[in-house]
Amino acid sequence: MRQVQRFGLVAVMGAAVMALAIASPASARKFQMSGSWFVRNGQVFIPLQFAATAMGTAMQMTHVSMGNLTGAYFFPNGPVPGLGGVTAQGTSPASIMVPMHRFVQDVMAAVPLSGVNLIQITTNFGVDAPYAAGTLAAGGGPGSFTWCPGDAACTGVGWPNPLATDPPQGAGRNGRMIYAAGPNQYGGVIQMGLARGGIVSVPFGTGSPMRVGHVKFGGAGNTLRNLAPGGLGSPDNPATEMVYLAAGFVTQPTVFPPMGQLILNPGPKVTTMFGLTNTGTGAVFYLPVIAVGPMGTQAGQFTSNYGFAHTTGTVLGQATAGTGGQDFFTFPGSNNLTPLGAGNISTIAGGISFRNTVTSPTGTPYASLHKISMTLGAPIPSMSPAGFAAAGALMLLGVGYALRRRLK
Repeated sequence: MRQVQRFGLVAVMGAAVMALAIASPASARKFQMSGSWFVRNGQVFIPLQFAATAMGTAMQMTHVSMGNLTGAYFFPNGPVPGLGGVTAQGTSPASIMVPMHRFVQDVMAAVPLSGVNLIQITTNFGVDAPYAAGTLAAGGGPGSFTWCPGDAACTGVGWPNPLATDPPQGAGRNGRMIYAAGPNQYGGVIQMGLARGGIVSVPFGTGSPMRVGHVKFGGAGNTLRNLAPGGLGSPDNPATEMVYLAAGFVTQPTVFPPMGQLILNPGPKVTTMFGLTNTGTGAVFYLPVIAVGPMGTQAGQFTSNYGFAHTTGTVLGQATAGTGGQDFFTFPGSNNLTPLGAGNISTIAGGISFRNTVTSPTGTPYASLHKISMTLGAPIPSMSPAGFAAAGALMLLGVGYALRRRLK
């Protein structure tokens, strides 16, 4: 009887030890996350944000950041806020899994523009990110490389240079993207999900009546799409995305807005015979079509986007054609997480896009930047595998105690 008792106790204690061993710090841990996702995708900030150029003037679509995002925040929108639970796995450094629907925002804006050739800009962006669950981990970043679209001879020689005060000019035929990997090549694939877009309204024609052309940008339709920056790609095969935007239309406002004011009375659309859709017959007039999309979209413009994964290292992006070298940024990421995954982390992803329009049929290059900042706070209480293991160990000890009493 004593031998049976001893055997039962040994079995129970062995199972308890194994269960407690499973409940190790290396098991999954859930944290509450707060953060922001800063996006300059091609020519525009998403959501709409105006920034200062190198000359210091506001209300510009180009951006010379030199690592300072102050001029890009909060007018009229700020970066996309993030909130929700994320999971950490492993230690020193911990890997971070970011589920879908952690950066969600529907935002609209209408801004009058004082320029003679620009009347207003309106947006209706829908953000739901990540587009797919992503993981940041050691070895998950893209490493160090230089990519110059259309110029294989371009290099990253001379950068980074802490003594340099001016952006490097003449780098590549169209521009360049340089990644300098951080410690452990930490990073991974996380892409923004974007729906809908915006419209830039410009004067159309001369004289009277005064009319307005409406040109789309950013995207169209309610279908969520994943942007190229942050995607899985290599220097010889970057992540890509093609965007075809339907040709714009023309309206004749019943009251043309004074300079610096919004269009409050857009009026009817203009027909192909330059009549009005509310007073006559005829098809709607559309601005010139330069391409046909895969779904038959009569596109007034199309954009080829290229991008690379996120890194906690440093990213330099520069477009040297079309914008006169004004598209330039360099941003460092950071990883200040504890060995188990709490704390702060900032990752950077970049890319270059080529926007093809009637006035630029060969494509104007723009540098893209995505910056994700996250703070992982207090752990979220849950019955994780470690929790189940610990509970199982307690149950087994209880069973062992009861068995001991019975065997007596």
